[in-house]
Amino acid sequence: GVLNFGCNPWQAASVHQSTNVNEKGQAVAVLVADGLMYNYGNHQVLDGVSLELETGTAVALIGVNGAGKSTLLRCLAGWAMPQKGDVTINELSLRTQEQAFRREVIFVPDTPDFYDSLTAWDHLQFVAQLHHIEDWEETAEDLLDDFHLLSQADAYPFSFSRGMRYKLALSMALLIEPPLLLLDEPFGPLDAVSSDLLWQQLQAVRDAGRTVLFSTHALLETQLPDQYLLMRDGHLTQIDQPDTTKIGALLTHVD
Repeated sequence: GVLNFGCNPWQAASVHQSTNVNEKGQAVAVLVADGLMYNYGNHQVLDGVSLELETGTAVALIGVNGAGKSTLLRCLAGWAMPQKGDVTINELSLRTQEQAFRREVIFVPDTPDFYDSLTAWDHLQFVAQLHHIEDWEETAEDLLDDFHLLSQADAYPFSFSRGMRYKLALSMALLIEPPLLLLDEPFGPLDAVSSDLLWQQLQAVRDAGRTVLFSTHALLETQLPDQYLLMRDGHLTQIDQPDTTKIGALLTHVD
């Protein structure tokens, strides 16, 4: 099988720390999307979508099934090229600087694929070597242990459940520490314990000055992102400073 994490599998994401503010003390936008248009045949999935993501934030993308959340994430990651508009990550353009752009982002789709001939541990070693990560073994062990996969380190992902496969993909992405992490429905395949752990991991990503955007339809009230983006009819609505009242209303509305 092909490791289907990107056009060049796991080639993305330079390992470096972002800064939250510029020299004027203003929040820095790690990602800027401008006027994204995307069609499937005659179906307009993205209709002039624009957004900015600040460095060091955790942002939730919500909307009904078929609203275009996955398509938007694929466009933001450079997996799909919008028919119109552009995306920049750390001021690198998807259209004109695609190779450098891809080094800034890791995208984990809702059904990640793996190499049939590599064990779970082999996959972690693969991304560590690809990104020249030194002394990665202890971190990799901790990630597998946190996600209750350590006993499966020598097993092959094709034998894993969907939840186990997603947890391995998350472990690989978290090991790389990309400036921007995009996750498609990460909480969907996970049980309650793993969901809580993932939320702690995403908070750590944010606290380290990196940025995460994830699609979801079932956050717990204790898992509040910094911002919501509501996808509806090809358009995006930004909701700042969410609270428990808003989250309940929003999630009821989009279900």
